[in-house]
Amino acid sequence: MNPFSTELLNKITSIIVKKFIRSGGIDPDDYDDMTQTLRAKYLAKKEHIESLYKGEAQPQTYMSSVLRMMMLEVLRQSQKYKVDTVDIEKATITEFDRSPSPEQKAIIENEKKHFLRVMATMGKDRAKIMMCLKKINRLRITDEDFDEYLDGRPDNGARQLLNAPDDAEAANKDIYARLCQIANLVEGSQNKPDAIRIWLGNKTDQIIKRMNAGNRSKYDNDALSILLELMYS
Repeated sequence: MNPFSTELLNKITSIIVKKFIRSGGIDPDDYDDMTQTLRAKYLAKKEHIESLYKGEAQPQTYMSSVLRMMMLEVLRQSQKYKVDTVDIEKATITEFDRSPSPEQKAIIENEKKHFLRVMATMGKDRAKIMMCLKKINRLRITDEDFDEYLDGRPDNGARQLLNAPDDAEAANKDIYARLCQIANLVEGSQNKPDAIRIWLGNKTDQIIKRMNAGNRSKYDNDALSILLELMYS
């Protein structure tokens, strides 16, 4: 079954163009033209792009990465826009680039260190945030990750819920339900999945804000997901 549906392409194309509009990189009047151009560019290489997908990232993450770089290419070629690419976007490694240049490697390492510095500012929530971010991005949670989250507390059976083999195919709502189960067992709480979804959303917003402090970067949720995959996949 091909995970790259027309519906997914249309959705991600729209999201990416709107993000560039919100950041001031594109005139809102160009939304329709840019969406059509980006979609056509993808479709022209669709067979090649999708043949390179090896399942190492979620389909939407892979497609977002490809479309984001295509968008930057469109803007660079345009006479109307002058684009300075963002570090993480310059460094993003997709199936197209298995051998990053020394410059790309340096950028990636710098971004990894920056992320770890930001995470160190999250205080007592750091271990729980890290566990949740890995889970929602379908990355393996290690015993060390979980022990740090437990911080000496009994797991009450939560550990066996960490890395279920069907997580990669699970919907986000099911992943949040699993995280809720884990947190309730460890913390003795009775929260609903929406509570941990909102909590993680707020914490992620804080992380992104700190990552972008001083106009250093232009992270959003997609870029943060790509960085996490580079670090932990």
